[in-house]
This record gives sequence, C-alpha cells and structure tokens, in this order.
Amino acid sequence: MNEQQSHEYSYNVDFYWKALAMYGIALLVYAALKGTIDESRFLLVLTDPIVILLGIFVIGSSIALLINRNAHRTVIIGENFIAFRNRFRERIFTTDSIVSIVLGKERRFKTGALKVVKIYVKNKRRPLRLRPSLFENEQQLLADLYRLNTLLQS
Repeated sequence: MNEQQSHEYSYNVDFYWKALAMYGIALLVYAALKGTIDESRFLLVLTDPIVILLGIFVIGSSIALLINRNAHRTVIIGENFIAFRNRFRERIFTTDSIVSIVLGKERRFKTGALKVVKIYVKNKRRPLRLRPSLFENEQQLLADLYRLNTLLQS
C-alpha cells in the first residue's frame, strides 16, 4: 500500500435496492393474484389493505434509497488523517486530534455482533462511531483503520 495515497470508501446502498426490489415484486405478485380477469380485462385490486401496506413499503424504500444515494457519504483514510465527507461538508481529523481508535463489537438484540469503530477525538464529548459493514470494501477499510490505529499507538 502506498502511504502517500488516500483511500476513499463510499456508503453502500445495496440494501435499499434489494428492499425496493423485494417489496416491488411482492406488491406486483400479490396485486396480480388478488386481481380478477373479467370479460378479457384484468382488474387490479388497489383498495386491499395488504396492497396499500406494500405500496407504503415501496414508497418508503424509494425515499430512503434516494436520500442515502444523494447524501454521497464517504470515508477517506490517508497516511495521517481520517475524513468524513457527505454532500454538504467534510470533516477532517488528523492523528494529532485523534485520541484513540477502538475497534470492537456492538451487541444487537442478543442475536449477533456488529462491528463498530469508535474514534475518540480531542474536544469532543462523544466518540465518532463508524460501522465498516455499511461501506463498500469493508475489509480494506478495516485494514486502513488498523494501520491508523497502530500509527496512533506508536
């Protein structure tokens, strides 16, 4: 890895695409099964509560996809800094302002563990929380965070 080069990791929106596709297919299948064929015409039943509920899920998934896609969230890790960028601003934290980086796990509903990285910064009361699984190329992001952590410890 070239130490002068910074790596950029984008927010992963695959979950939203998959949810939108699943809800859309479920809506189409249910509406087709509930619809009637009468005198060579196909009538959809749109007043059924399940069709309305699935329609709300499709609209909600579409809105969440648009919001997260247009946010352009990225994490940039360089030789001696970490930067958080979104559509509106960029926050850069150098190794001088970072107190420590804690790579650990967060328990979720006692069903499994979710990796979380806590970045403690000077003059901030709470740590910055980063979940690498939400970004593309999770393994490389973790490797860069480990490298930055060892740089802080030395």
